[in-house]
This record gives sequence, structure tokens and C-alpha cells, in this order.
Amino acid sequence: MFFEYSILGTTLLGVLISLFYCGVTGISPIPSSSPSRSCILENLPENLTGNVCELGAGWGTLAFPMAAALPDLEIIAFELSPVPWLFMQLRDKLTRRKNLTIHRRNFFTDKFDDVSLVVCYLHSECLEKLRPKMESELKAGTLVLSNTFEIPGWVPETIHHLEDSFCPQVYVYRVPSKTV
Repeated sequence: MFFEYSILGTTLLGVLISLFYCGVTGISPIPSSSPSRSCILENLPENLTGNVCELGAGWGTLAFPMAAALPDLEIIAFELSPVPWLFMQLRDKLTRRKNLTIHRRNFFTDKFDDVSLVVCYLHSECLEKLRPKMESELKAGTLVLSNTFEIPGWVPETIHHLEDSFCPQVYVYRVPSKTV
């Protein structure tokens, strides 16, 4: 009986923590769909140098495949919610990707040093808040792939329309040139 209550209590605690962080981040940690994940992986440039940041990495459905696809680059995954972050940590212990670093912190507090690609699955309000940070800290021309949501104020280079009601499009952007 104790075992069942422990499982129930742990599950309930995980649900409550997840609900709390849905309020903090403004969105639940939803994994990227298979079509959107494939599209993003297909749009990874071959001649990339520097770091790759995944902002709002959730359960790691993109971070781990990107680490496998880009073994010579450092993949930096940011996730604020503790339950998916813990899941990614456990998965990382099993897969041991040496080029994957997982942070449980707010990416707004980090500098985007030596970042050549940003991948994100963030809602529009967060992307609007993130846009000035990317414009000031990323080099002009840096590739930004946004799953499902547009970056307000930017014009996409390409929009990949997917046969997927869950994640219907992937936006491909380049950080615009800085204006004086």
C-alpha cells in the first residue's frame, strides 16, 4: 500500500509542478511532432560552426537528435520546467551525448555567445520578448528555426507548411542586420 501511495504522491507532485511552470512560462512543455522535428533536422546547415541553442527544449525531442546530427558542435538546451528538464537529464545519462549541455534556467539571463543557430518552440509572446535579445546578441545572418510560431516583427526567409495539425509550420529566419 505504501508503494502505491508513493507512486500516486510522486505523480501528483509532478503534475502540480508542471501546472505551476505552465503559469510561469506561459505554455506547457509540448514535444515537437515527428514532421516538425524532421523538417528542423533537414534544415540544419552542413557547414555550421559555433554553438547551437535550443530554447524551450521541453522533453528533448529536438535536442538529442540535433546532438546526434551535429556531433562536432555543442548543443545547448534550455528548459525552465523541472519535470521535462529532469526527464532530459535522465535521458542524457542513458545516451551520453558528449556534445549536449542541458540547462535548467531562463535563457533570458544567458548570453548567446558564439551561437550560430537557434532552434525554438516558444509561443508568440515569448518570441516577441526574445526578438530584441536575439537582435542585440546574435550576429546578423544567424539562422533561427521556429517551430509553429512566427517571430513578430521578423520576415521569414522560408515557411515550411507541414501536413501536421499539431505543429503546422516551421519558420526559417535569419537575424536581421543591426540598424544604426
